[in-house]
Amino acid sequence: MKTLFAVLILSISGFATTVSSITCSGQTATVNATAHGFIASQGFSLSGTSPTFNSTTGTVTANSFTFTLPAGTACSGFTTGYTAVAPAKQIINVSSFVNSQGNITINYISWYTVTNAVPLACNLPVTSGNPPVTTNTGCPVSQWAGASAAENAAILAGTTIEVPGSMTFAASTSSTTLSGNLVALYNAAQASYTSGFLGYAGYWWNGAAWANH
Repeated sequence: MKTLFAVLILSISGFATTVSSITCSGQTATVNATAHGFIASQGFSLSGTSPTFNSTTGTVTANSFTFTLPAGTACSGFTTGYTAVAPAKQIINVSSFVNSQGNITINYISWYTVTNAVPLACNLPVTSGNPPVTTNTGCPVSQWAGASAAENAAILAGTTIEVPGSMTFAASTSSTTLSGNLVALYNAAQASYTSGFLGYAGYWWNGAAWANH
């Protein structure tokens, strides 16, 4: 099972495209990368001399795409330092085990990307000090311990939505079949996040449209 999911994750994030330049206008950044292969509303990861940054594509052409910078983030920080862009991770194996019936259960996490982001609040209980004091200042992070700072930042910004899942199957099921089922489930849900009503928590109807600001 570990081999299966290693292959699955690498098939999504294992290739990178060279970034030739990044330009900014207001809170919209444009990444220029020849034949990048992205589609609209797809998660991506920028890497290079600056810390890795995760977000979601907006408008896409063959050799460039746009994305919206998080509120309060200056455009100047994204014009230099990033040299490559790759697709973000989508499905991650958290754990797997053989149950008492001899079947295999996999617990996994799906990372869906949205353009209608609703940032999460840093209001989780945190206890520290002596005597211990609890304050509601903790920020949400991924259930996967291997998530990078950029991936956790994307979850906090609301551009990545983490959804846990579980699947039980016969031990004789081929890795190809299992992988195909998981990817089909992911793609169906991602389509709803992209064009449907999923991911709109925090929005309201104002008489003309749904909005969050």
